Amino acid sequence: NDTARSYPSNTCIHHLFEQQVSRFPDAIAVADAHGQMSYGDLNRRANQLAHHLVALGVGAETLVAVLMSRSCDLVVALLGVLKAGGAYVPMDPLYPASRLSFMIEDAEASVLLTQHDLAGVITNTKDCSMICLDTEWASIASYSESNPVDRVTPKNLAYVIYTSGSSGEPKGVEIEHQSLMNLVSWHQQAYGISRADRATQLASPSFDASVWELWPYLCAGASIHLPTEDTRAEPSQLVDWLGRERISVCFMPTPLAEACLQEGHWPKEMALRVLLTGGDKLHGTPDKALPFELFNHYGPTESTVVATCCPVVIGSDGPPPIGRPIANTQVYLLDKHMNPVPPGATGEIYIRSEEHTSELQSHSFISYAVFCLKKKIHIQIIGTLQ
Repeated sequence: NDTARSYPSNTCIHHLFEQQVSRFPDAIAVADAHGQMSYGDLNRRANQLAHHLVALGVGAETLVAVLMSRSCDLVVALLGVLKAGGAYVPMDPLYPASRLSFMIEDAEASVLLTQHDLAGVITNTKDCSMICLDTEWASIASYSESNPVDRVTPKNLAYVIYTSGSSGEPKGVEIEHQSLMNLVSWHQQAYGISRADRATQLASPSFDASVWELWPYLCAGASIHLPTEDTRAEPSQLVDWLGRERISVCFMPTPLAEACLQEGHWPKEMALRVLLTGGDKLHGTPDKALPFELFNHYGPTESTVVATCCPVVIGSDGPPPIGRPIANTQVYLLDKHMNPVPPGATGEIYIRSEEHTSELQSHSFISYAVFCLKKKIHIQIIGTLQ
């Protein structure tokens, strides 16, 4: 648990992206089956959208729902929300309409960014302005291409991910820029991310891993590549696509990773150096050596995607471990009395992040309790310190 590491905690994700734009405006930022966008093109389009959102009243702590299919335009939408100073609420187009409607109402989203073919999925948007990026872009394009001047701080929200919750009812998990910056910084250092990398975006927009698939790379000048839905759904096609696209870093949800690992063949031209997985229990390890490194991860949405990581040892017996805590994160195994369990004993996982610890150290108990309630952090009183 000695994980304290320095990271750029005094800035925001979109500001780091803008630094990459100024350095490499012509480099590819994102590509899908229909085309690609350079860092300069992505920045200009996101800026135009951001200015439009600001005109609609979007600012710090404003939640903007995003209901779009995986595409370059989805990245434009997410980045545009951040540049406007707001926080995005990603929604999966495959979700039932009732769940999508609940999320918009529960989040009190002021704006819904979507596409024309998805606009009819949600009908209760009377208190939410709907913008179809594909059919309304001519109007959006009339706004300035310059970077907006925002007043968002690292303590403002960056996004809200809805999970099913322990009760089965969706709940929104709020994540600040500061927490996201720690994830980005750790990821870039742990996996040596550079502008030469070609990464993937495979996860559903509403799965918090999609956050992990975007910002570490767009903040490093790397490129992100999105396969078609058919390619993503078929392991053999996906493996071939990874080779053709010269992908160097890839995240796959655990079931998909296991299916691809069982394929047993990897193209000779494979450029993949790191395969990341998480989101479910990894049941075993491949028997044969792989032409890349495999890493297992664990983390609830509340811990900003990843809490622990571990390299997978090929050919080892049993399920791989979930590893050790990432930077500025502490993990404890406690019994029902909240005491640490001895080595080899079963305990419940408790996770503490650096920013929550600093809040506890700098505030009175009452103000910290209010902080936790606002951020929907669970508190259990177990005693007092003398």
